[in-house]
Amino acid sequence: MKHPNGGDQSHTFARDRLTSLAYGMAVSFGFGVAAIGPAMPLLRDDLGISRTVGGLHFTALAVGSIVAGLAVERSIGRYGRRRVFWGGGAGAAAGALLIGAGWSPVVTLAGALVMGISGASMLAVSQATLSDHHPAHRSVALTEAGTAMSFGSALPALLIGALVAVGAGWRPAFVAPAAIWLMLALARRSEVFPPAPRIVAVGHRRRLPAAYWFFWAALIPSVGAEWSVGAWGAGYLVDIAGTTEGSASFLMTAFFGAMVAGRLVGGRLARLMRPFSLLLGTATIGLAGILVFWGSQSMVPVVIGLFTTGLGISMLFPMLLSLAMGTAADRSGVAAARVSIAAGGSVVVAPLTLGALADAAGIRAAFGMVPGLFLLVVVLASLGRRADSARRL
Repeated sequence: MKHPNGGDQSHTFARDRLTSLAYGMAVSFGFGVAAIGPAMPLLRDDLGISRTVGGLHFTALAVGSIVAGLAVERSIGRYGRRRVFWGGGAGAAAGALLIGAGWSPVVTLAGALVMGISGASMLAVSQATLSDHHPAHRSVALTEAGTAMSFGSALPALLIGALVAVGAGWRPAFVAPAAIWLMLALARRSEVFPPAPRIVAVGHRRRLPAAYWFFWAALIPSVGAEWSVGAWGAGYLVDIAGTTEGSASFLMTAFFGAMVAGRLVGGRLARLMRPFSLLLGTATIGLAGILVFWGSQSMVPVVIGLFTTGLGISMLFPMLLSLAMGTAADRSGVAAARVSIAAGGSVVVAPLTLGALADAAGIRAAFGMVPGLFLLVVVLASLGRRADSARRL
């Protein structure tokens, strides 16, 4: 049976052209965002900046995401989902080019801000579209979109490590998002997007339920943990495990690659398990991984900890997103936009805080905040589940 917006409510999940387009754009944005972390030791060296100033790049991304979360609903109402999707993807690619070409922190910070605003707008449209397009398989579609983004996130560590090894430097890696966007535009530029649900389009303002806001709040420590490790894992490898900067960029593949693997497996498990049960299991794995990482000072156990942490973190965001969107009914666009605010707010605080703590007390002490973030995810998600159960009674 077909959903009114064109999605399939049958028992078969179909990866049609629109779905694969959303996945492809997630790869492009995931690459651009994640490239900043592995490049950070090299970027700091080129520009002569501190960890705190380096952390401002993640803050700029986050501020952009918050701006997008506040403005994207109005943008969709004015321009439509299709234009915001393609324009957001193009802007994110342009922001990556600015970072790669940047000769001063002003330019690279501007690139990060542009990437945050544009990419988060694109992502909000993508999440709302997939949620509406696959209502019976929302958790699967959103998990696979997360897998695509994680795949894009895993590539920069490999590419930057290889480019540094051959003497090309880190900057050429930031051309990749624009290349991916161009390929998608050539192949899928005419793809039709389903319209936003009518109740949102006419400006109805029914409140999102309390359960949504608990799951929304749980996204904050979830994203904070992911970005803290992604942003400063390479620095930890250099300062604590004693690796070179180029090797550290390459070894971060353990974290980003584990997120890809975790979401590939998680996409299968999402068909068999309830989102909350899968969330609890992966949070436990992630907590174990970060404790191994944080408790180690040599390369092998640190990398093992990175890998295990990546496996655990991999399913936190997609499951929390699925749980939150499941409470939003016909307000998918608003719910997805608000997720950008949660994610952006977390990225404002977590990497910058960890960077500042590392400058003040050392990077190992700073990483002590991350295990607490995993525990907070579980507490808030449990409150959300309780509120959702009470609402459905």
